Amino acid sequence: MKKRLLTLLLLPLLAGSCSKSGDDNPTPSTSPKEYQVTYNVTAVNYAQARIIYRDATGTLITEENVPLPKTYSFKRTMKSADVVSCGAFPAGGDATASVTCVIQLDGKAVDTKSGTGPNPQPVASYLIP
Repeated sequence: MKKRLLTLLLLPLLAGSCSKSGDDNPTPSTSPKEYQVTYNVTAVNYAQARIIYRDATGTLITEENVPLPKTYSFKRTMKSADVVSCGAFPAGGDATASVTCVIQLDGKAVDTKSGTGPNPQPVASYLIP
């Protein structure tokens, strides 16, 4: 299970290395920029979840039995190829249960992932261009 979680949280790094080049891709910035990072985790029919996220230093943090909904907000200085990610892993829900993870940078949503059912595992992530 831990290998799968780590793979899901590192996937943006692999996807970034495979992206096509062209005018529609933003020019990578080698200069660091400070962002206001916000993670929102919301749920229907779940009271708590394990949440895994990258904090203000980029360190992967795991918190168990976090009451839902939960919001994390902090400033983080990042450059091209840095990653922000947040995943929620509740258990014991029914078919109507759902959980959603949203990542915002400077107030703009950059990724949203949702999951439904008894054991959803949504992981939102974003690779800084």
